[in-house]
Amino acid sequence: MNQHDLYMKIFNMKEELGGLIKEHWQLYSNMGTGYFWLNLATVIVPLIAWLFLVDRKRVFEIAFFGFFTHVLWYMIDSFLTSGNYFNHPHSLFYLLPQGISVSAVLFPVVFMLLYQYCTNHKKSFWIYSVIGCFLFAYGYGLLMISIDMVRLHKGMNLLYLSLIDVAVVFIAYVMTLLFLKLRQKG
Repeated sequence: MNQHDLYMKIFNMKEELGGLIKEHWQLYSNMGTGYFWLNLATVIVPLIAWLFLVDRKRVFEIAFFGFFTHVLWYMIDSFLTSGNYFNHPHSLFYLLPQGISVSAVLFPVVFMLLYQYCTNHKKSFWIYSVIGCFLFAYGYGLLMISIDMVRLHKGMNLLYLSLIDVAVVFIAYVMTLLFLKLRQKG
C-alpha cells in the first residue's frame, strides 16, 4: 500500500469513527441522560467554586498551576484514550475531546485549591498532593467507574491513575516554583 492509499484508509476510518462517536453520544449520552448532566455539573460546579474560593491576590500564580495541570493531564488523557487504556464512554458532547470535564476542569480546580490551601497555611504540598491524588483516583475514579463514566482497559488500574496524578501535580508544582523564581528575578 502506498502512502496516499494508507493516508486515505486512515482518513476514512477516522470519518467512520467520528460517525460512531456521534451516534453513541446521540443514543446514550445526550441531553436527556444523566451522563450529560453529570458531565455538565463536573464543568460548572468546580468553576463556580473556584471563583468563590480562589485567593484573588495570587490568582495568576494559582491559575498558572491549574493551567499546567490541565495541559499535562489533557495530553496524558489523550494518549491513554487514543491507546484504549482509558476511556470515557459518555462525554459532554461528541465534538469535544473525551474526558474534557475532568482533565480540563475538575482535576485542575481540586488541585489549585489544594495548592492554595497548602501554600497559604504552610503545609507540605508534596505530602498533601500525594494523599489528594490517591483520594482523587480511588474516590472519584472508583465512583466514575461504578457509574460507567470511565472504563479502564489493557491493564490500566486506579494505582496507575494515582501515580499519573502524582506525576502531573508534581511537575506542575515544580514548574510553578520555577515560574515564581523567574518572576522574582525579573
